[in-house]
Amino acid sequence: MGHELAFIGANPAALLYDGDRPTAFVSVWQVDWSLEGSGGAIVLCRPGELRVLCDPPLLGRWLFDTFVTHFGELNHFEGPARPSVEQAPVKIDLDLVAGLTASAGDVAVRMSGILDRRRQLENGLRLGGVPWSLSHVYAPCRTARIEVSRSVVPGLPRLEDRNPVSSSAWLAVAETWARL
Repeated sequence: MGHELAFIGANPAALLYDGDRPTAFVSVWQVDWSLEGSGGAIVLCRPGELRVLCDPPLLGRWLFDTFVTHFGELNHFEGPARPSVEQAPVKIDLDLVAGLTASAGDVAVRMSGILDRRRQLENGLRLGGVPWSLSHVYAPCRTARIEVSRSVVPGLPRLEDRNPVSSSAWLAVAETWARL
């Protein structure tokens, strides 16, 4: 039985906290190949706000509907169920030494301080009732910063005391999603 390859690329993300209160979630997509083409997208979620900045817009909508809408990090925020989709050039600079800088429209993201690098494989992961296989190299980060309209969004990633190489900010590279 074969797997239907749907996505190849990277998906760094960060959930920021101000104390115990989540302040923002960002998901950056570098799409090398997908069923909907290639390109980039940044999904930003804050209280009352859900945006997809992307180029091209159909790719951003597909990424959100197929993957992001099922991410548990969105459950931390009240807001619209459907995102606003804004066409904007996406710039991504990503490496496993320096970290990530990404921007689209008025949103900028930085992640650095890589704590670890490890391969992860999940078979039978379910998103919206669809079974998936996901493989990637996971690199948790010590720091993450989100800016919107040149203002810093308050909050920091949460580092796990019990696991010093776990963080609510991470790079996910060499990522592949395949339907089972």
